[in-house]
Amino acid sequence: MDLENQAILDYFIELGFEEIPIEEGLKALSFEESPEGEYALITDEDGSLPESLEAPLMLACYTEQGAFLWSTGFKNAAQFKEIWSSGSTYAEKIAAAQRHREEIIDPNLRAQLLEGT
Repeated sequence: MDLENQAILDYFIELGFEEIPIEEGLKALSFEESPEGEYALITDEDGSLPESLEAPLMLACYTEQGAFLWSTGFKNAAQFKEIWSSGSTYAEKIAAAQRHREEIIDPNLRAQLLEGT
């Protein structure tokens, strides 16, 4: 593994993710609170391991059985880290990502949230 890929992996390990194999020889970054619970995967937009901290990312959430629940995108790793790190528990981290998703879907929601603060 080259230094850039290791730096990307280290970046996400610091956030609680680990590299795991997924389908057809692909790998992703996984965060799971427990082996019996829901889990989240980080990939690039093509479903592969991110190759840059500056490129867009996808966060996809799954049930413990592996059924897809929902996903959202981030413009880069820094935006993801800011949102993900705003929660201290898995539930809070997922809730922050869901709020981000809602803001992307409905830009008016973002304006309403800003007015309420």
